[in-house]
Amino acid sequence: MADKELPAWAVRLREERIRRLWSQKITAVRLRNAADERTRAALPSDESIQRYVRDYEAGKHFPGDLYAELYCRAFGLTREYLFGTTSETAAHAGYTNLAPTKYDALSLHSWISATNISDDAIRGIAQEISFLSEAHASRAPALLLPDVVTLHRRVQVILREGKQLLRQTRELYKLDADLLAHASLLLGDLHLDDAALTYGMTAELCAEESDANPAVALSVQAKTQRWRQKFAESADLARQGYECSPATPIRILLASQEANAAALLGDVRRAREALRRAEAAADGPIGPDSGVSAWSCPRPRQALFALSVGVNTGDPDAALRAANMADTAWASGDPKVEGTWAQIRLGAGIAHIMRGDLDGMLREVTPVLSMAPEFRMATVTAYTSDMEVRLRQRRFVRDTTANEIMQRIGEFNSGALVTLRPGRH
Repeated sequence: MADKELPAWAVRLREERIRRLWSQKITAVRLRNAADERTRAALPSDESIQRYVRDYEAGKHFPGDLYAELYCRAFGLTREYLFGTTSETAAHAGYTNLAPTKYDALSLHSWISATNISDDAIRGIAQEISFLSEAHASRAPALLLPDVVTLHRRVQVILREGKQLLRQTRELYKLDADLLAHASLLLGDLHLDDAALTYGMTAELCAEESDANPAVALSVQAKTQRWRQKFAESADLARQGYECSPATPIRILLASQEANAAALLGDVRRAREALRRAEAAADGPIGPDSGVSAWSCPRPRQALFALSVGVNTGDPDAALRAANMADTAWASGDPKVEGTWAQIRLGAGIAHIMRGDLDGMLREVTPVLSMAPEFRMATVTAYTSDMEVRLRQRRFVRDTTANEIMQRIGEFNSGALVTLRPGRH
């Protein structure tokens, strides 16, 4: 029988099944799963239900009340949409437009309450996201990114295939905003700035759609714009995030990011004012911070931003004081994140170069140059590239130490497991 000869409801059942990429066998399983426990126990075998599915799509007979209801639940659609209200279907369904039955309300009730995920499963996803965030400091970006993206894609399948309760949809959007932001952060570490910016913008959209706070999404966009040397945009994004951020470590991070971008922009006054806000946020009531998550901003990381501001505003003494602050924090028990440690050492080395002290630079840099290739991320190689540029100054042309370190930096950068791009600082 050609499609044009089939009842409209039969064509619609087949189209909705195909749109979800379900086979008739899978549809039979979905219909069974849509039933309550008592009804499910009374249903025939999956093979029999599959035969019903085939007959319904062939238009051989109209689904009875039970199977019509199961279709509505499985597809997450109303009876009116699936089966229409023509005289033919009304006769089969036992109602007319003028005489609605309880099944109209039951269908709406089923559509509203239909969901393809449980609250427990959503909580499980949230726990996985938390685990990935806490693993940020200990796993190389190239190894962590696939896990983050895989979980993001799983959330997308849930959102796009079937439906959820409205509150569940919002929660999934919120969780996916966190995943997109984390992916953006990792993409930036791997020098994939265009993808990082797009992921960050999409994270912000997901946060807005779920009425979640967009501070994290704004933070990753600020970082990416800094790498793209759009310092004004970076500073403004960080300030926007700071203004809306909750009293959590992300607030400290955003103020620090603004300070760093402002320093690169040459706005010393704004950089120092932003650093003061970061310090005030750290001294105020703030949520717990493990010190190792993607959104942590413990004292050593705050010191790193202060060091960067010192370097980029031409104040090597301030940079070295910041490095000492980080060392003091680690000595008192703060978690020692290898990436932060490496940047502190390299930043202090640059400060020594600014002072003309190459022996001091050598002491700082030497331990970092043996770092494992997979941890030589963009935020680390940016410092080594900057250091190499500074060592090429005329005053160091004949210096043995400068030439030795430049050679080792070249080997360090070429050994990184990502493609390096020039101009990072």
